[in-house]
Amino acid sequence: MSDAPVSGRRVVHLRDARVTYGRGATAFEALRGVDLGIDAGELSLLLGPSGSGKTTLLQVMGCLLRSSGGEVALFGHSLAGLDAEALARLRLRHVGFVFQHYNLFPTLRAWENVAIALDLKGVPRARRRGEAERLLDRLGLADRRDHFPAELSGGQKQRVAIARALAGAPELLLADEPTAALDGRTGQEVAAVLHELAHREGCAVVVVSHDPRMERFGDRILHLEDGRLIDDRRPSAPDAGAGFVHGPSP
Repeated sequence: MSDAPVSGRRVVHLRDARVTYGRGATAFEALRGVDLGIDAGELSLLLGPSGSGKTTLLQVMGCLLRSSGGEVALFGHSLAGLDAEALARLRLRHVGFVFQHYNLFPTLRAWENVAIALDLKGVPRARRRGEAERLLDRLGLADRRDHFPAELSGGQKQRVAIARALAGAPELLLADEPTAALDGRTGQEVAAVLHELAHREGCAVVVVSHDPRMERFGDRILHLEDGRLIDDRRPSAPDAGAGFVHGPSP
């Protein structure tokens, strides 16, 4: 399996994927037979109302949750039969996560928050700070490397979280409501960063959102409702903006 992402490469493949919580009369089917392929080099926006199964689908793609039925494959390899340790290795090596509330360590500086992920991925100690600072520089945070989270704006915190997710050059970047805690302008700037990263880095980016204003950033728009994929379309020309990765940080 190559560590270098290739644009257009099939990264995720789901066939009749299902997830059921509980058993018997209390069973709830969160995913109801989803067929989906996600390719490198594009941002797929996953929309839908609360409770539609968006986060469940993201967790299945990120090896955080096993499907109850159907087939799931990442990077051309079926997840069927893999034990928890093998799934954890796959997730650590090839998947990056961005969350709504940043999940930064408040007592660590920006570069140290990124360096923790590099440590987990086996990057030698001597290289961690330089690599962490390089990632922050790419996200427009060259002047915020030594700041603590409390000294950063919401948009800057989310950029640190994105830099951390990019540690180890993942082929799949999964973002769960990454703009929900941000104001409209800052949220759009962060969404533009994710779109640009998909195109510049060649990784597959999947962003969960309940905000239809985010559609302008999607190369592909997926709409989930009641655990079913009811819409899958590609806008003719996504209007995602540009210049935010190396531009001023919100």
